[in-house]
Amino acid sequence: MSKDKELGTLVVVVLKARHLHQPSFYKQDPYAQVAFNGLTKRSKVDPKGGQHPVWDDELRFPVLVDPSEKNRTIEVSCWKEEPRGEDKLLGQGKVDISETLKTGEFDDWVQLETSGGARGEVYLEMTFYAAAPPPLTRRPSKLSPSDRLSRPQGKHPQG
Repeated sequence: MSKDKELGTLVVVVLKARHLHQPSFYKQDPYAQVAFNGLTKRSKVDPKGGQHPVWDDELRFPVLVDPSEKNRTIEVSCWKEEPRGEDKLLGQGKVDISETLKTGEFDDWVQLETSGGARGEVYLEMTFYAAAPPPLTRRPSKLSPSDRLSRPQGKHPQG
């Protein structure tokens, strides 16, 4: 891959998830997976993370020049790690990053779904570093500093 075909680097921070589908009674060991332009990377596993795991993992992807701009979608999915057998898909979602490549930043909840319907949300913080000089200031996160890495408190409806 030559440098002249690379627009820059997309840094995706998979921060946490909430209300993930939990197919069994026992607390699950979830991880997140991000796919972009044929490259797939995953977060670490949050042991016993259950429905509200916290990862705070940084994944980096090269962004290539694409004249058609067709390949501007990332796919995020959450999985339950299985000690024996195949890991189970808990939910998946897509994000169009066209605007992120223009503004340089994205941070928001991404809805996860399966064929069974809505399956929770995952919080992504994305920053695009262009091969050109970086922007001077970074806008603040939508989440308060105390909420960034916290799990929900109190009782939650069973899902």
